[in-house]
Amino acid sequence: MLKGLTKEEKRVIFGISFAVAVRMLGLFLLLPVLSPYLKTLEGATPFLIGLAIGVYGFSQAFLQIPFGYLSDKLGRKPVIIFGMATYILGSLMGGMAKNIWFMVLARFIQGFGAVSSAMTALSADLTREEVRTRAFAFIGASISLVFTLSIVFAPIIAGTLGVPFIFYLTALLSLLATLYVAFFIPEPKTHHREIEPTLRNFSLVLKDKNQAFLNLSIALLHAFLVVVFTVVPYQLVYEYQFPKVEHWKVYLPALLLSLALMVPSIVYAERKKKFQEVFLLGVLLIALGFLLSFLKNSFFTLVLLVFLFLVGFHLLEPIIPSLLTRLTHRDIRGLSLGFFNTTQFVGAFLGGLWGGFVLKHGLVYMTTLGFLFSLLWLFVAYLWFKRL
Repeated sequence: MLKGLTKEEKRVIFGISFAVAVRMLGLFLLLPVLSPYLKTLEGATPFLIGLAIGVYGFSQAFLQIPFGYLSDKLGRKPVIIFGMATYILGSLMGGMAKNIWFMVLARFIQGFGAVSSAMTALSADLTREEVRTRAFAFIGASISLVFTLSIVFAPIIAGTLGVPFIFYLTALLSLLATLYVAFFIPEPKTHHREIEPTLRNFSLVLKDKNQAFLNLSIALLHAFLVVVFTVVPYQLVYEYQFPKVEHWKVYLPALLLSLALMVPSIVYAERKKKFQEVFLLGVLLIALGFLLSFLKNSFFTLVLLVFLFLVGFHLLEPIIPSLLTRLTHRDIRGLSLGFFNTTQFVGAFLGGLWGGFVLKHGLVYMTTLGFLFSLLWLFVAYLWFKRL
């Protein structure tokens, strides 16, 4: 996947992939085991358990834009190191928490390390445009692998070593990632600024039609991600009596096959300048998955939906931010990615609400709406590429 990148670019991407994967590891490992553990803490109520889980995403979404702006103004690495330090502190506090209010504070501080936009901007700054999509694909693949491994191993780790161990493990790995970023990844070379970092830049980003389309694309993609992985596991367990501990048998093959198809597609898009074709194919595959599940509700079509969605997801996940970094001005790249990541979190939040509605009212509300949204997205994307 990293063929064609220089030694320096590979070192940058390995380091940033490790840092991003570590942060996602803490999130994904906790996801299937956190709520039962929180119930054992002093003062726990259903509302406070939900708050402790959700406050991480709230602080992440709230701080992406300020951190992105500061990375333009102060530099990428200082913002990343500060954000990672707060994530480490929050992880240590989570491991030590004995009551639910302290855990809420710990999770809020964990989320305070909202450095996704600064990390993406740093990756874009230190890679050439012609290999940037491959670099983002590698980062995305590392997140996908962490997600799948977490589904398999989180219950085992929590059962044998305890949930606090996951917090401490995350803190240790995050410390290693922070040291790597600090000492082995260079700060991008300073250049003459055409746009000074001021608050007026916010209006530049908000008025950018390319930014608006790509923001909506990433929001919709992550809304699909959350609704699919909220509804499908539930359906497999309660509709088809497929035990949760066996779900990795569906997710792992689908993930590995989708990653294997992603690599040649991304290389083709970059080398042949066929971003439009690969983008539209990704959306079309997602639409097809929803359509097949709508036409016939069965175990097989649900598994097929997961596979088609993951293939489409892995085609789109690296291309969307790559297009954004190509089309936005380098002097406001951090701010632009801050808005981008904020809409991603908003999309994930809306996907969760959508998933809850589907679980209450029926699978048809995921398959029909998913198919219609995909078709609309496909049409708008076609028109957008035509005007580029």
